[in-house]
Amino acid sequence: MRIVVNAVGREKRVAFLDGNQLIDLGILRPSNEPQVSDIYLGTIVKIDQKLKTAFVNIGYKENAFIHLKDIPVTFALHEGLRLPVQVKREGNATKAALLTGIIELSKSALVYSYGSTFVAVSRKIPMPEKEAIQRQIAPLLSEQEGVIVRSAAIDIPFEELEQMLNKARQEMQGILANKKGANRKLYSATESVASFLHKHPLATSDAEIICDDTECYQQLKTLFTNVTLFREKGAIFSTYNLEVAMNRLLRPTVFLSNGTSLVIEKTEAMWVIDINSGNYKGRSDHIAASVNLSTVNEIGRQMKLRNMSGLILIDFMSGMDKQQLVTLRARMEEMAALDQTTMRVEALSESGLMQLTRRKRQKSLLEEMHCTCPVCEGTGFVASAQTLIYQMERELQGVFASNPSYVAVTVTMDVMDAFLDEIAFDGEIDWMIADDVKPFYRISQVEH
Repeated sequence: MRIVVNAVGREKRVAFLDGNQLIDLGILRPSNEPQVSDIYLGTIVKIDQKLKTAFVNIGYKENAFIHLKDIPVTFALHEGLRLPVQVKREGNATKAALLTGIIELSKSALVYSYGSTFVAVSRKIPMPEKEAIQRQIAPLLSEQEGVIVRSAAIDIPFEELEQMLNKARQEMQGILANKKGANRKLYSATESVASFLHKHPLATSDAEIICDDTECYQQLKTLFTNVTLFREKGAIFSTYNLEVAMNRLLRPTVFLSNGTSLVIEKTEAMWVIDINSGNYKGRSDHIAASVNLSTVNEIGRQMKLRNMSGLILIDFMSGMDKQQLVTLRARMEEMAALDQTTMRVEALSESGLMQLTRRKRQKSLLEEMHCTCPVCEGTGFVASAQTLIYQMERELQGVFASNPSYVAVTVTMDVMDAFLDEIAFDGEIDWMIADDVKPFYRISQVEH
């Protein structure tokens, strides 16, 4: 495993490489918007019992919301209630941020929780060790405390795990004690590269880490053994071809080495992945099954790198028999089990249409890196020159019906050429060429 860290500048980027292939990506950038794991002292401004939610003022321009079941029972629910809350899911252009009153602090081997009593241990820890950890850690928790023990706990002594729990408890007490002034941030989850890697499951002790910033390099050396300072000329991400790899993640089409391709698109309600056989180079009597199975690993990689979440529909090639459908579902479930983010295979139809759900916490890479296009306003389409010339013809007929003394049309070259080629119009028009990125026209007139 090689980890490439671009820490020069305010935005920090961390790329995880298996050989030359990008398998995970972290982008750490400062933001004034509520981010996952930020903790606020909020005020409930409205309770909707029908929806079982409450709207909370956290000092941001828009109210966030919280499910009533996520408010600890220790609080008497009423409008005006002030309580500490944590961002569970970031908001976007159409949805407000989701909060929870069950507050968590994440450490390398455990997640400490305040507001609910429970003990959960990673499924990756074998049963005998899992039961031993549960027996040892449960008596250490007081009322309203919970803990999630991560798989990394298997490699450390229990005494170290207990120390980590106590440190998280003290940190939480310090955060919750600072309650002066409502509707403000108590804790920012914006991380340093060192803390991000310290908690990341891929940042193992044998990973090779290459960093381009001296200060970050010094911090990483205190946590990891195999850290190198990048001294070459040029940018570190360009040197490892990661700028190209990141740009590809923002494009809809993904080409696989066997000639197949994926087309990935985001709508308001869901993500859609379409499988195309293209120039498939494999040899098989069952082309559909072979093509579909060959895309499973890449689908998992793309979902992780693009941070896709919510409802995901995959349109696999049709033509598989029942056994091939069973095999495909099993392979997808294996891939889903490897994902650090909770993902479930919900359904697979006989025609090859699969429905997945993947837990949403943060914005997708597309939402993080891009904004709505001001030209197409997010649709991905603009009116064609062909459409505009027929609209312009109708509008000009109305204009000339009033017998104007002068008519000017400001237009892009493609629209003017199409109009003059296809429309026979008798009126006298003064054409003016506009330098615009989309087909465009504007009619001006002077009346008698």
